[in-house]
Order: sequence, then C-alpha cells, then structure tokens
Amino acid sequence: MSNQKFRNDLNNNPDPDFDLDAYIDAQANAGDQNFEQEFDSHPTTKRNLLALSVILIPAVWFFLSDPFSIFSDDINIAPSQTGQTIFVERPQPDVRVVTAPAPAPAPSVQDFDFDFSFNFEPGNGVADLGMSYTDYLAKLKELGYLDDFGSSGSTRLYQNNVPVDYIDAIGKAGMLDNFGSTSISRLYSNNIPIEYLEQFESTGIMGNFGSTSISRLYQNNVPFEYIIGFEEAGILDDFGSTSISRLYQNNVPSEYISEIAAGGYLNNFGSTSIVRLHQNQVPVSFLKTLDEKGLLDDMSSESVVTTYQIEGQ
Repeated sequence: MSNQKFRNDLNNNPDPDFDLDAYIDAQANAGDQNFEQEFDSHPTTKRNLLALSVILIPAVWFFLSDPFSIFSDDINIAPSQTGQTIFVERPQPDVRVVTAPAPAPAPSVQDFDFDFSFNFEPGNGVADLGMSYTDYLAKLKELGYLDDFGSSGSTRLYQNNVPVDYIDAIGKAGMLDNFGSTSISRLYSNNIPIEYLEQFESTGIMGNFGSTSISRLYQNNVPFEYIIGFEEAGILDDFGSTSISRLYQNNVPSEYISEIAAGGYLNNFGSTSIVRLHQNQVPVSFLKTLDEKGLLDDMSSESVVTTYQIEGQ
C-alpha cells in the first residue's frame, strides 16, 4: 500500500523542483517510526519467551552445575550419562611421616684428655673452698703466687676448688715452672700427692712427663721404683706413661725390658709385643738367634711366639 502511495505522489506532483531523494528518505524514516510504534505498542508472545529464557538459563546452570565446587577440597561432582550427579571422593594425600634420626650419644668424659675449660661468671657464689673469689685472689697475692697466673688462670684454679695450700706446696717444691693452672687443676682433681710429684722432680725425670702422664701412672698404681728402672736402663725416652702402665700391669720385669733394649730389639717390638713375648716365655736369647739368621726383622711378635713354640717341641 505504501508503494502505491509512493507512485501516486510521484505522478501527481507537478512541481519541477521536486527532490526525489529527499522524498525517499522522508518516507523511509516515517516507515521506521511507524514500525517501532507498532512493535512497542503490541508485544508478541515470542518476545516474552525470549526474555524469559535469558533469565531462566543462567539460573538453571547455577543450580545444576554447582559453580562453588571449585572451592571444595574433599569431593568432585561430575555429571553422569543418565543425567544424575555423581559425587566422587578425592583420595586423601599419602603423607609420610619422616622420623628425625636419633641424636648421636654425647661423648663420655672418658673419651677425652681433660682440658679443664670453665665458664666462670662473676657473682656465681662461693665455691667449696669456703672463701670468696676476691679472698682467694688476696691469699694468692699474699703468698706471692698471683703473678704466676693470669686472671683466667686464677679463675680456673678457684673454680676447680684447688686449695691455696696445694698451690703453695707446689711452689715451695720449686715446680711452678713445670705446671700451669690447667695442670695443677688436673693434678689436684686426680688426688696426686705432693710427695709423688717431688720424686719426679728430685730424680730429674719431671721433664719426661706432663700432668696427664703423671696422673695416669699414679692411677695405675705404678711404683716410682718401676719408673726409675727405665731411667736407669736408659730407655725412659722409648716409653710413655701408657706403655709403662701396660708393662707393669702385665708383670713384665724391668730387667726383661732392659735385656731387649740391650740386644737392640726395641725397634722391633712395642710394649704390647713385649708383653706377648714375656707371657709366652720367649727368652731374649731366642730373639738373638732369629736376628743372627736374618729372620727377626720380618717377623711379628706373634710369629716369634709361634716359631719358638715349634722349636721348643
């Protein structure tokens, strides 16, 4: 109908200045306005369904797909082919408990040669000496021994409860040059008598032994006469306190050791080997026989004992 109207308007227009293009645009705009008015004033059922679907589809998705499942730690939800929701439990993580290794046992005090380290703090109280630290220092100064020890040395002696009288006895015996505060503390803690120390000093063998060696000899009940026998045989420098203690405890006479030394066999045998030879009653003369045959340098003490037992049969 609108096309027919357009034709009538075009044929009946006698105006020579008539603008066809402007007329067409005007008619087109008028058509759009009429369409919009008609559409707005008469909504259709299809349009209502379209609007309703825009609202319902997100709501259905929200309730069926459980968008909050991404925050779940223990279960997963998956749809099955039948449309039912399947709850799948997530397996618990395999957590392995690693037990820390047991700490190594603390070393025993017997494993060390005591060095007497102390952690002295001022105001720590009165020690078993029955006097304060300042009184202890004053007594050392009165006897003239304060200059023989530094501040750390005096502290060490005090903390080890070394009586001033014990220090004074060592000083009067002229042995302070042989022992410092650590050595004096060790001697006192091992109950070494001043008389035992004086024997080493008077015979001139104090330089062969320190406080640890003297303590070991005394604790192993090695008589001083046995020790001096090594000095008289000229072999004291060949043995330490441990070797002398081992020989004495195994009842090896100092004369047997002197014979081995006189034959020049100390380079072949240590204290443990000498104990084995003596316990098996191997005479020094047999060692000489092996040496003359050029065999001794290639043999251990055990081999010597075996050879002697075979020869004796």
